[in-house]
Amino acid sequence: MGMVTIGAYDFPPADRIENYGGDINLYCCWEHHLLVPCPAAYRLPPDITLRDFLEQMFKPDHDHHPEMKLLDYAKLRWTLDSKPWQPALDKSLRDNGVTHMSYLSFYQPGLDGIAGSGV
Repeated sequence: MGMVTIGAYDFPPADRIENYGGDINLYCCWEHHLLVPCPAAYRLPPDITLRDFLEQMFKPDHDHHPEMKLLDYAKLRWTLDSKPWQPALDKSLRDNGVTHMSYLSFYQPGLDGIAGSGV
């Protein structure tokens, strides 16, 4: 299918790092758990530890999912920007190589959503 445009994109994007006051924008997805149907976006200080992000922000956002209480960080398989990744939970996002507009996802074998549905 073709696409028609109305002209060149000739203005700066609003999501430039300069617009975040020292924070970064991070997209995060819990694979096979799509009650939240797309990656969630978080504005974060780059010095927050990955564990603090998960405990203080990600978990509360997904606490409605019945498998959240079964999430075990030691069993997670991670990707960062679509590449396999093994983070250090008690290091900062910056120290883990997470940058502005990064895409982080994780999956825990055996947790496949409600009744294995991916939801």
